[in-house]
Amino acid sequence: MSLDLDIEIDDDSADDLSGEQAHSKRASRANDARHKNRGRRASAHVIAELLEHDDKTGAVAMGAGSGFAPTFNASRHELRWIIDSLGGFHENHQIMDVIAQVKGGKEATVYCCSAGSNLGADYVAAKVYRPRMFRNLSNDAAYREGSGPVDEQGKLLKRKRELRAVAGKSSFGLEALHGSWLFNEYRTMTALYEAGALVPKPYACAENAILMEYLGEPFAAAPTLDQVQLSREEAQPLFDALIESVRIMLANNRVHGDLSAFNVLYWEGQVRIIDFPQAVDPLYNPSAWQFFTRDVKRLCQYFSRYGVRVNAADLAANLWATHMPGDANDIQRELLARVEVGEEREMRRR
Repeated sequence: MSLDLDIEIDDDSADDLSGEQAHSKRASRANDARHKNRGRRASAHVIAELLEHDDKTGAVAMGAGSGFAPTFNASRHELRWIIDSLGGFHENHQIMDVIAQVKGGKEATVYCCSAGSNLGADYVAAKVYRPRMFRNLSNDAAYREGSGPVDEQGKLLKRKRELRAVAGKSSFGLEALHGSWLFNEYRTMTALYEAGALVPKPYACAENAILMEYLGEPFAAAPTLDQVQLSREEAQPLFDALIESVRIMLANNRVHGDLSAFNVLYWEGQVRIIDFPQAVDPLYNPSAWQFFTRDVKRLCQYFSRYGVRVNAADLAANLWATHMPGDANDIQRELLARVEVGEEREMRRR
């Protein structure tokens, strides 16, 4: 596992650097400053949302009457938000305490929690979506069609009118396909975990939070692959395991849609693919092939630094041909035709 070390260089030492090295160091400092500024803007954005959340929900005294008093050192507004989002898990004895923040961002924050007696684990991860997450996902139009042909309750659409609307991309069809990003992530993780893919085990889902397997130690969560230096001996087996999970996803009508080293966790030789809210169903999303080839290409690019040699385009094409014969539009037309035949038979029986 690699460690990022900040080393100060004094002015005299800096003079000894070559022009290229000095330029690289100045660029690095400028990049760090930009990241810090983004972090400050993101923090201000999140605080504003939590304040709005408090106002709208009429948040009460922290933990009052619930018996849920997380020991995590959070601001007053964040603590209220945690209690509101995770209190149900505590009442159901699925979590006992919130220990630390694992990952923060505009869309969601992940916390490490001590597990309750019902889960059979020491620690679990709680992914809590930000109040405005469902409105803020960037470029989400291409993904909306991929959450599967479900209604607001997550039930599959089966009527001919609904499937025609989906195929024709009408406003009704897009609304029918949309569903909930959170529900899509939980439903996808559940199906893939049961199918044997390397994803965290999902335990439970609430209105704006998902409880899942935790990888790492309480105050040292598993890093993502982009933060890890692998040995060449373990690179090929890990690559093969991840590609097998990609194959399992496709065989179960799922494409991650944003897969890269940034959303694969690594811990002591184990890997888990995370972040599925944008996962698409290749049977219904006309952009699924584009997303799929990008996912495969990114994995191949990352592992190429460790000597793994594979043609990403050929690999993606072979996997797709095995599990998804034809493009998305052909599959939609074939499905619609089968539904029409089934409805005609049903009418004749009546």
